[in-house]
Amino acid sequence: MMDNLNNLARKAVLKLIPYSSARSEIAADGIRLDANENPFCQEEGLNRYPEPQPRDLKRALAELYGVKDSQIIMTRGSDEGIDLLTRVFCEPGQDSVVVTPPTYGMYEVSASIQGVSVTPVPLLSEAGFALDKKSLLENPDKGIKLVFLCSPNNPTGNVFARADILEICEQFQGKALIVVDEAYIEFSDMESLSSSLSRYDNLVILRTLSKAYGLAGARMGCILANQAVVDLLKKIIAPYPIPVPVVKAVLPALSRKNLDWIRVQIQSIRKEREILRIFLASLSSVVEVYPSEANFLLVKVQDANRWMSLCRQHHIVIRSRTHMPELRNCVRISIGTDRENQRLREVLSYV
Repeated sequence: MMDNLNNLARKAVLKLIPYSSARSEIAADGIRLDANENPFCQEEGLNRYPEPQPRDLKRALAELYGVKDSQIIMTRGSDEGIDLLTRVFCEPGQDSVVVTPPTYGMYEVSASIQGVSVTPVPLLSEAGFALDKKSLLENPDKGIKLVFLCSPNNPTGNVFARADILEICEQFQGKALIVVDEAYIEFSDMESLSSSLSRYDNLVILRTLSKAYGLAGARMGCILANQAVVDLLKKIIAPYPIPVPVVKAVLPALSRKNLDWIRVQIQSIRKEREILRIFLASLSSVVEVYPSEANFLLVKVQDANRWMSLCRQHHIVIRSRTHMPELRNCVRISIGTDRENQRLREVLSYV
């Protein structure tokens, strides 16, 4: 496994040595004179650097996602995970990544920053934005190192068939990593692919606490992958990516009691999603409301500019997606609270 991944990784990265902290080897009450910190504490814990990968938090996330500690690396949101993968595996001016538009834009942004070309394989709009598996499998570019698949997909809201994703993993074994972004999976009936990590060494999963767990402000994400991938990512990740206040905020949120409450919130969002879907479908200005397994709805309307203008006038922010492939006159609407959704319905009644 390691040999296959080393062949995929950039040669310059293979030569790097991961950052290590001596303090992980001493007790919490040990004397720390290694990192040029201020010994005087303004607020508890903030005068000291955090652990490179805080152990208690890593353990809690591994339990939450059903993986081993060795299969997880914590990042500042999923966006950092996307960036790390691109920098570890894609040689500038030589390699490429696959994206499936319309989809999340940061895959392409990270590739462009790294000087990596982007190979688009558009989703099949006539088939509910399904994966074009045939094009993915029949025309493999030898320079492809990463295939980004967002499921549920942002902004279309649909999930990709598990069997299709795993077949793609199989076909790209030893050739490319298949990166599945599961940012919205808690809102769907789809099971995480994390249980397939042991079977496919080229499967990588992005997870985040920004959506279902209500911690977008904490910027807390992680990459789930086999240990060989995690070890490569450790070579370039920033020494202390997870700040002490973030650890203190996130750990209580992952308690059993709070996780039970989050599940209740998720069900509430799913219920509100259906209420809003039915309302939107009843409007004469709506062409189509696309099925969604995320915490938003993609809506095709007769005049997206009019919808955007009306919402702005009433201090409501929705997102125009009309510039994206196959999404002319489409807007994306996040599911808010009952009160927020009710206000939105009142405003849209005037369209």
